Amino acid sequence: MQGNQLLKLSLESGEYFSNPFPLFTDLRRDDPVFFSETLGGWVITRFQDVSEILHNHEDYSSKGRVLHLINKLDPAVQKHLPLLQMHFATGLAHSDAPEHKRLRNLLAQAFTPKVSEAMRPIAHEVVTRQISNLSTSSDLIRDVFIPVPALVVGRLLGSSEDDIPDLIRWAGAINGLYEKGGLIDPNKAIYAEKMLEEIRQFVTRLAGHRRELRIKGKLDPTQDVLAGLVSVETDGDSLSDSELLSTVVTLFVAGHETTTHLLGNGMLALLRSDSELKRIQGNFELIPKAIDEMARFDGSVPRSWRITKRQMEILGVQIPQGELVLPILSAANRDESVFEDPDVFNISRDTRKHLAFGRGVHVCLGAPLARIEGQEIIKQLLTKFPNISLNAKESELVWRKDVALRGLESLPVLL
Repeated sequence: MQGNQLLKLSLESGEYFSNPFPLFTDLRRDDPVFFSETLGGWVITRFQDVSEILHNHEDYSSKGRVLHLINKLDPAVQKHLPLLQMHFATGLAHSDAPEHKRLRNLLAQAFTPKVSEAMRPIAHEVVTRQISNLSTSSDLIRDVFIPVPALVVGRLLGSSEDDIPDLIRWAGAINGLYEKGGLIDPNKAIYAEKMLEEIRQFVTRLAGHRRELRIKGKLDPTQDVLAGLVSVETDGDSLSDSELLSTVVTLFVAGHETTTHLLGNGMLALLRSDSELKRIQGNFELIPKAIDEMARFDGSVPRSWRITKRQMEILGVQIPQGELVLPILSAANRDESVFEDPDVFNISRDTRKHLAFGRGVHVCLGAPLARIEGQEIIKQLLTKFPNISLNAKESELVWRKDVALRGLESLPVLL
């Protein structure tokens, strides 16, 4: 059976969402490059090919990806999406060189690993508060993994805690655009348009306040990332209003649900492995390695996406110019030619090659912060609740029906 048929059956049965990894093994072996009508793009599953696509920004473009999806919608729907089309035409995640290099250099001044590390005390404080409110029987997704990233990213970008419910709502709506892979649900697109307008207005207010402080000479560029982004300047160059808005919205949206489900998937893997759980409890210095193994083993972003700039050939398969390619990160991270016993959760393995945070010029800017949040959460959970255990049968776990964001609806535990 061809890959397209296998994938379609897996999606229809729901197995793709509950456990896609046996499918990925079959695809890597038998049909590693194929066009999926269901996902609307070319599916790529082997590590070497996925890594090459992520590295090769000269032949695979990040620019115009959202517009590519919108253009597949009925023109009657498209006319209601002017903001989506304008917003995603600019910004770090939606640009190629030389524009991307320019933006990355500007952002690097305000969003560095040191800035992320400076957030550790805040992450510690937020995690402590959320964990202190847990009851004997809790849902870690609802009670910890959703609020913590939202609160930390919100603080990083200078919003108040009263804004967090809106942040979660906006992020969910915009991420919902991608849940079908290379196709968009028209109703979700129209809803995302409304939510994008709200979050842009919100960010505009925050940025405007910091600009006023800067004009008055009262802005501390180090107080939060938004203040830093308003202040960055290199050789007279700075972020335009549209670039600033696109960047901050991306940080809000991408920095929330991805971390939520990285930790949810990772904690489930840990709870399923008594040996690895006991190893960490015996040595908390293993937690940083555990976070990266969680990302490799069952990352929250199972696929990336690019547009071919010219006709490409992968393993003898011709892919025309202007086509959507879907390098499957989760399949590459289980490639047996790169990772020994890839289906085993092993916190001792060398995970430096994993692709969960991307690779190349578009490597995830927020990866250091996600690691810090994960380290704080895992350490505090295992310290306060050494007997933590899963409070659900495997058949009772419910996974999101989402191609672009892999995660649990809930993670019930006994503490």
